Amino acid sequence: MRRDLHILLIDDNPDHIKIFIWALEQSEIRNKVTVIEDGKKALDILESLDSPACILPRKPDIIFLDMNLPPMNGLDLLRHIKTDPALSLIPVIIISSSDRIEDVKKAYALGANTYISKSKIFDEVALAVNTICHYWVDVAQLSTRQ
Repeated sequence: MRRDLHILLIDDNPDHIKIFIWALEQSEIRNKVTVIEDGKKALDILESLDSPACILPRKPDIIFLDMNLPPMNGLDLLRHIKTDPALSLIPVIIISSSDRIEDVKKAYALGANTYISKSKIFDEVALAVNTICHYWVDVAQLSTRQ
């Protein structure tokens, strides 16, 4: 039986969050999305996963991470996630308005699992999000699966 996918979306742009949520609603995948709009707050929450006070329902199956976040940018947050043994196995999908090859290379060098550009048109972003979620549910073996 397929388990719900717990997605952590870390993005500070309300319009991008709405598009992302809409894209997930178009998917056939059951999901629970937690949105955090601040990079530092996201790190604090992720580091408190074992605490009873943690606001997340469980460890995320996938993290969608914007590169341009206040006050800690997405690449710094990615570096923390991928160097923390408790978090490093969670797939991190970078979502960015940048399609510069330098940014793409930096993200992959820091351990990003996928990089998608928000510069695509609305339907293409929805298709990309849907395809990525299907991959992590139907094809890949997630480390968070019990």
